[in-house]
Amino acid sequence: MPLPKEIVKFTLGMANRPVARYRLSRALASPAPYKIEIGAYRTRRPGWIGTDVCWRTRHYMDATEDWPFPTSSATHIYADNVIEHLRMKPNRRVFREARRVLVHGGRIRLSTPDVEYLVARYRDRDNETQRLIAVSNLKNYEAHHPVDLLRVAFQECGHHAGYLWDFQALRDELILAGFSDVRRFEPGQSNDPDLKGLESRKDFALIVEATAVKNNSSTGVAQQKVADLSG
Repeated sequence: MPLPKEIVKFTLGMANRPVARYRLSRALASPAPYKIEIGAYRTRRPGWIGTDVCWRTRHYMDATEDWPFPTSSATHIYADNVIEHLRMKPNRRVFREARRVLVHGGRIRLSTPDVEYLVARYRDRDNETQRLIAVSNLKNYEAHHPVDLLRVAFQECGHHAGYLWDFQALRDELILAGFSDVRRFEPGQSNDPDLKGLESRKDFALIVEATAVKNNSSTGVAQQKVADLSG
């Protein structure tokens, strides 16, 4: 049975949704190009349009559906701890829509838990492992042993219903979606000034940026690149 708090959020969210959709339409009335944040929750960044599906979002947009942004109308897209909540099929739709909306050479930046890093901490059981266990407990995630780092990543915060990533998997999916120059960065770091200092959650974060490629042969080239990378 839903808790009263969840019922209140649902009710408020349904009331807010048409207002938030209207705000987004108003934001889109301003001249392009845009900078778009997916899963922004309450975050407001100057010069960015922050979208979400949460009950109190300012600009409502379901990123797994068709985006209301025109083709080639954005220079930057950012999503922090979003893609791990989605299964592969909706993630692929997000990546395709992001590429459509970005201008040629536009950048996408994604932050998500780094499974490869967590597996290394589970395997090595070093000082960083102990630090992450302590951090997990401070955040009210029950953690007693190294294996709990994996359990928390795969089970908590709705991650059990989504898809968790390592760099190779995310790189290959972005290339298939028509992106190139896929790189990983440390939290807060980027060679693009507009993408620096965005992360608020930095522990075991996989930060990946990629460049949108817009040409008719990009899909075939992308498939060949993934084959080459996997060979």
